[in-house]
Amino acid sequence: MILSDLELKAELQGGRPKNGIRDENRLIIDPMPTDEQITSSSIDLTLDAVLWELPEDRGYQHIDPSDSQFRITEFVRQVAEMKNLSESPYTLRPNRFIHGQTHERVQLPLHLGARIEGRSSLARLGISIHATAPTVQPGFNGRLTLEINNVGPFPIVLTPSMSIAQLIVERVGLPAVQPYRGQFQGQGS
Repeated sequence: MILSDLELKAELQGGRPKNGIRDENRLIIDPMPTDEQITSSSIDLTLDAVLWELPEDRGYQHIDPSDSQFRITEFVRQVAEMKNLSESPYTLRPNRFIHGQTHERVQLPLHLGARIEGRSSLARLGISIHATAPTVQPGFNGRLTLEINNVGPFPIVLTPSMSIAQLIVERVGLPAVQPYRGQFQGQGS
């Protein structure tokens, strides 16, 4: 079941530090979202200042992600060019694909899962923020990677701290026994 604004606020309140200790059984978003970022059933997240611009063509014959030695994050950092939006806004041209991340760090307890989705105002301009990977598993802790694509006809300017995505939080039927342990745990630290 998707959490409402009242439930989101209650989960976030439980995640505030008390005497320097956080309640690990609650949703934690750091920095804490403002009231304006909490909508009726989601939390707006903002764009971090660092983007990774993937090359248009580097002459690769193929990439084999099924290879046990292949690490997507390492690969992207090797082939992509880092762009710092604090130095200059980034213009995403049509038919270009880049990686970004949320400014906010998200930590989910074992009784909550989430989906990261685009914002309709940007979608109407042709901006997609994930290719096919919206799921955030219970126990995830880190910044959320954004697979940003411009499928629209216009170049779109991206700036740090712009509202870029929404986090839809859902209660899982029974709390997960195993927290997320995949390769992206702790990303963006």
